[in-house]
Amino acid sequence: MPSMTPLFAHAFDRLLKFKDWRRGKVVVLAALLTGASATWTTAHAEGADLAAIKSYLVTKVTAMDKASHDYLANAEAYDKIVQANGGDYNKAVLSNGDALLGLVAKMQGDYRIIHNNGYETIEGITAGTKRFVQFDNDLDAGVPKSEATTDTPASSLVLKTESGKTIIDRNGNLFHYVMEPALWGTKANFIVQLSPEAVAKARGAKVVPRAEVLTSSAKECARRMDQLLELSKSWQPTLDECVGALVWMTPTLNGYFEDWKDSRYNPNAAIGRYVAESRVIDMRGIMSSLQLTYNAIMPEVAKKDASLAKRLQSDYASIMSFLNHVDEREHKGSKLTILEIEEMAYQAKSLTDQLVPKLKQVVALLNLKLPPKPILA
Repeated sequence: MPSMTPLFAHAFDRLLKFKDWRRGKVVVLAALLTGASATWTTAHAEGADLAAIKSYLVTKVTAMDKASHDYLANAEAYDKIVQANGGDYNKAVLSNGDALLGLVAKMQGDYRIIHNNGYETIEGITAGTKRFVQFDNDLDAGVPKSEATTDTPASSLVLKTESGKTIIDRNGNLFHYVMEPALWGTKANFIVQLSPEAVAKARGAKVVPRAEVLTSSAKECARRMDQLLELSKSWQPTLDECVGALVWMTPTLNGYFEDWKDSRYNPNAAIGRYVAESRVIDMRGIMSSLQLTYNAIMPEVAKKDASLAKRLQSDYASIMSFLNHVDEREHKGSKLTILEIEEMAYQAKSLTDQLVPKLKQVVALLNLKLPPKPILA
């Protein structure tokens, strides 16, 4: 017999201890001598890698925190130019247009790092875990108090300028109701209309953000990112929490399609949100964090039911493949119709619906206590 690695040798030694191994049990040895089974056996031995989930979260939030402080520095530089021109935005554009518009572009880039390529890539964890849900509510998911329901609470965010003027009072979250509409000029009271002369100097830009909105939101964003990073570093994830995040967050995918449809076809409903990047990027981000979470706990599931573990792995891979296809469709050039987006939403719901019973099977299989849905009272 050829020489065996220590893993195979150990498995073979254990196999020899079975009295009836000669009556067909030798097939187990054959399986162990394949690379795939070797990987699976290692997974059985190691168990869930919850540290990988925490490491992913801390790495992402660290980058977001850095970008938030960069955003703050750019907002303060923007405000300095405006104040140097006596608070006159037209004068500021006419005298320092390139610098002012350059800072807006930098802040838009910061926002994409903080939100589209940052927060949305961890939201499966943060929105699905009680420890972090307050941040999700105030930064990304909370709605105006007039629209609040049991499942979608109002944001508790209250934001004021240094002079005490209210920017927002529990009327939406920081990312989509303040930062994004200010930077992309989609909310009238967060922007200043430019004169024809300033528009010409600004190479066609008709509006610029109000400095006090930028600086106030930037300070709040940096403060919250500092807090989120500290909380992420001190978090010791449990199997109950991680499986709970999968159970509660996986079914939310199809709701993103409604936001995507509104941003393309119903600007009044979107209220200036989801203009920084396509909502498809957000879909891929949130589901990738859930896929990572599942892959980290999969070895624990495999100990109890290898077949179920593989099916769930395949299901999450199928969802990501589907979203990659959606992204390709969006970038082909022709505008997708409402009917096409609704059909994609139906397909997304079908894909996620089939996961939930399996995930609840995991809860029972591992004898876990499923945490309540992490929403604010």
